[in-house]
Amino acid sequence: MSGATQTVGTGVGGWFGYLGSTIAGFPGRYRAALRQRRGRTLGLTLLFLIVVLYPLIGHYVLASFSRQVFPLPFPDDTAATFMTIFAIMAIGLNIVAGFAGLLDLGYVAFYAIGAYCAAFLASPHFGALGINLTFLGNVGPGAAGIHLPFWIIAIVAIIVVATFGALLGAPTLRLRGDYLAIVTLGFGEIVPLFFKNLSSVTFSLNLGPINIQLENANWTGGVQGINPVDPPFLPFLGLKFDARSGPLAVYLGLFLLAIAIVVARNLELSRIGRAWGALREDETAAEMMGVNTVRTKLLAFALGASFAGVAGSFQASYLGASTSDFFDFSISILVLIMVILGGIGNIWGAVLGAFALTYLDKTLLPYIGQRIGEVAPSLPNPAEYNFLIYGVILVLMMRFRPQGFLPSRQREAELSVEGLEAADLEMGVTPELDNVSVAPHGQEEVGADAREAEVPGEARDL
Repeated sequence: MSGATQTVGTGVGGWFGYLGSTIAGFPGRYRAALRQRRGRTLGLTLLFLIVVLYPLIGHYVLASFSRQVFPLPFPDDTAATFMTIFAIMAIGLNIVAGFAGLLDLGYVAFYAIGAYCAAFLASPHFGALGINLTFLGNVGPGAAGIHLPFWIIAIVAIIVVATFGALLGAPTLRLRGDYLAIVTLGFGEIVPLFFKNLSSVTFSLNLGPINIQLENANWTGGVQGINPVDPPFLPFLGLKFDARSGPLAVYLGLFLLAIAIVVARNLELSRIGRAWGALREDETAAEMMGVNTVRTKLLAFALGASFAGVAGSFQASYLGASTSDFFDFSISILVLIMVILGGIGNIWGAVLGAFALTYLDKTLLPYIGQRIGEVAPSLPNPAEYNFLIYGVILVLMMRFRPQGFLPSRQREAELSVEGLEAADLEMGVTPELDNVSVAPHGQEEVGADAREAEVPGEARDL
């Protein structure tokens, strides 16, 4: 044999083998990319170094500089952490709305379910009901309640939230467009209210040996929520990733975001990703071509929701509390705006949109409001009108760049003349020859315009 055949395993082992071979081949690929596209590769390398080093630079250099030398609106540790949280959510919603073309206005429900998974499994909340379980938790022996490490909680949140995502998708399989949006909107309104009101439960069940009696049981903490929630930690190093950990929480968020990007990218390039694309373009045509639309929609809802579950569990663990006030309907709209502004259908666009709007909401608008308060206290604080500002930005984007900051190639081709020309060239189509057809031997070739002129008006109308 002239060449060796590479054997690729299957299952989890095959995936880790593929990941290992990818990491091992990275230096060679980087050198090849540097030779082919030097400017682009160096720019991406610089951007990567800025993202990796910013938590340390922002915490130890820019924070003191902005306070003592000249006030500048640099995002602090909390804002940077929430940038990663919303970026993970934007990637998940991009799977549902961008890849599969399903409009989901109740995405905040999955965010809330993930947060309460962390609150249930890493807090003393259920100690009042006599439930005490500690497994690798960062608490002392005999602690009340349930205390599991964040890494296990994140996996549980993925499973639970994905299940609820499939349950939401099951009754909406025959719905499209506005009707689907209305149903998901209702789901997003119900779930936070459910967690808010499930604070005084009286329940009685007697079925032979099964005897359950609940009297005013507080399951979700009501308006006060569940507090405290154990922070993520590394047991061997003694590191905690809470709101007081500074750049450590930002690095944990970047780690989770990197995993989310890798998973979403692999889903986009997989068979199910191509099925989502076909479903987005034309559901009827996709079904006629053999795409299982039922399974495809359910997977889109389930996998997209799982990203919000991870973001919600990280948010509750980071803040150390979970209340229903964190999960109102505006969060769903905010994440959808992030996806649209960044570039719907593009993973990096969703990340960029999340970073930009989170920075605007948590850093830039409060900074401008503080400056206005110092100069003219009677003027309104722009932070109070953040959604008005989002609306203005969205209108301007739809007018001047409807495809978003970093659109997918297909979206850009659909919404711009330059993109259409680039797509034609990429497919080998010459626009000037588009209206010319090849005639049989011995006949004259006729263009589309000439053929249309020969057809009577009544026939053209038909």
